[in-house]
Amino acid sequence: MGAGQSVDRDRGQRCVLGRPREEDSRLMSALLPARNRLLAALRTADPAAEAQLREGLESVELKGHTKVMTSDRPIRHVYFPETGVLAVIQQMHNGSAVAVDVVGSDGMVGLAVYLGGVTFPLEAICQAQGTFLRMKAAEFRAEVARNARLLKVLHGYTQAVLEIRAQIIGCNRFHSVECRAARWLLEMDDRVPQDEFMMTHEFLALMLGVRRQTVSAVASDLSRRGLIVYRRGLIEIADRVGLEGATCECYEVIRDEFARLVGPPIPRAHKARAAVKSP
Repeated sequence: MGAGQSVDRDRGQRCVLGRPREEDSRLMSALLPARNRLLAALRTADPAAEAQLREGLESVELKGHTKVMTSDRPIRHVYFPETGVLAVIQQMHNGSAVAVDVVGSDGMVGLAVYLGGVTFPLEAICQAQGTFLRMKAAEFRAEVARNARLLKVLHGYTQAVLEIRAQIIGCNRFHSVECRAARWLLEMDDRVPQDEFMMTHEFLALMLGVRRQTVSAVASDLSRRGLIVYRRGLIEIADRVGLEGATCECYEVIRDEFARLVGPPIPRAHKARAAVKSP
């Protein structure tokens, strides 16, 4: 058997791994759940266009703190998170850093490739372990050039990212640390399928651009009020309605604008069942 090939024993057919025949990829696209919002939007617009994109995607498992993109170095892959979350980090010359974005099943990391970039001034690390779909940067650039439906979805996603960044600038300027912390926690909860997620005080401080001591005080207050449960670097949202009441209007604005420009969020069946059972 040649390198990069495998035998389908059930059907006695041969295919190249990651490059199934066109009809097989369309069948796979119809059977597999779309666990990324951009792929779901593409499937809704044109299932064949999503199947075409999937031909070049591979699934990988990433552990926490794995670096997938280094600042000012060539971008090797673009990532579409499914159950994991990537954090985009801005490193300053004085050694300080701040998280400027977290990307889960709502989007992708590597948008610069679609815009023609070869490098990116920020770095990306795995914040919450899970599964991710990825594609080599050169292949993704070629796919965008020939997949008109994908290009349209990326246009909407890019507009959403730009509008959200503007909203966050205002949020950071005018809203309290507690409101911003509640927003970040809600957004993380939206991006992971589990009831709890990894979130240390150090990383929450990185997300908020404040000292760890400030984060510890805010987290203690949210925990005292019964909104979150914090243990050993893991956070569980104990009272989501209450936490939504503790945040600012930015959470709702960002959520609704993203839905308008990209599409509805990926349903989280386990969390949906839990919500129905809760009083």
